[in-house]
Amino acid sequence: MEGLANILVGLAALAVLAIAVLAHDWSGGFRKRMLGRRSHGSYGTLRDWWLRHRH
Repeated sequence: MEGLANILVGLAALAVLAIAVLAHDWSGGFRKRMLGRRSHGSYGTLRDWWLRHRH
């Protein structure tokens, strides 16, 4: 019975961490920062990216 209690406590801790991560991802400021980063859509088309990165 003690092992089951430890498993339940571990699952509860994982659930809390998952909720905290998802809540952070859903915040408006985070989304605006991520969309404003250079890696999200400011490079142009996929063809442009390919032409820059092929070797």
